[in-house]
Amino acid sequence: MRIAIITNYPIGKDALGDYAYHLIKRFRQNELISEIVLLTNKRFGKEGLFFTELGCKIQVKECWFLNSLTNVFSINRAIKETKPDAVLFDFKKSMFGDNKIANALGMLLPFVCKLKKIPNVVVWHEIYNEDAFKSTTKFLVRQLNRFMQLADGVVVTKQSHEKLLNEKYSVKNIIFVSQNINIPEELKVSQLTKLNQIANFGDIIEYDVTEELSGKTEESIWINKVVDVCVNMFHELVEKKAYLYQKKVKKFIMETS
Repeated sequence: MRIAIITNYPIGKDALGDYAYHLIKRFRQNELISEIVLLTNKRFGKEGLFFTELGCKIQVKECWFLNSLTNVFSINRAIKETKPDAVLFDFKKSMFGDNKIANALGMLLPFVCKLKKIPNVVVWHEIYNEDAFKSTTKFLVRQLNRFMQLADGVVVTKQSHEKLLNEKYSVKNIIFVSQNINIPEELKVSQLTKLNQIANFGDIIEYDVTEELSGKTEESIWINKVVDVCVNMFHELVEKKAYLYQKKVKKFIMETS
């Protein structure tokens, strides 16, 4: 299965890039994934993909700019060109830059995939609470949240987000994956300070700290769980799509014979 991952990958000031590093690392080690198409921003450059573990092929396609208002179109074009079996949207506030309009437009991507009938899942790190906005803006925020929920599957990393979506939107396709990590007894106080900073994965981790802890915990982070959940969703969606296509073909043959 070939999947496209839309994320702000480069590791640097944006913490989402640090998260994406681990997300892609785990995805490429999954036996059901044959190739990853990384749809990332134009500042990716040649550095960044420094995976040493065995895993599937990664195709990097720089197709959008920070703060650009045309990202939806360029990403849509990239999806059309690469033809993935499924799309993963790894979303965090300010993912597309400091421009609020650019980020708002980016939230339309699950709807775009829906129109193209491409199985898609959203890993939603930060959710806008409409109650925190005034009347007009509140309406717009609510609609943007609804566009995000048009994804075939939604994975949230905070229990408060799961509660928010269930209470205000009655979302049925949502899965909460706890991002707390196990605290090993042998860790010293100084190490626990670091660990507490990444205990809630919804706040995004730092890859170097996580790598340091990975050899000292059974499950340093629950990103493996996120990947497993997404892959299972994709597998079911792709199989369902293939079944519906075969059913449509059989119906066409019967009608024309």
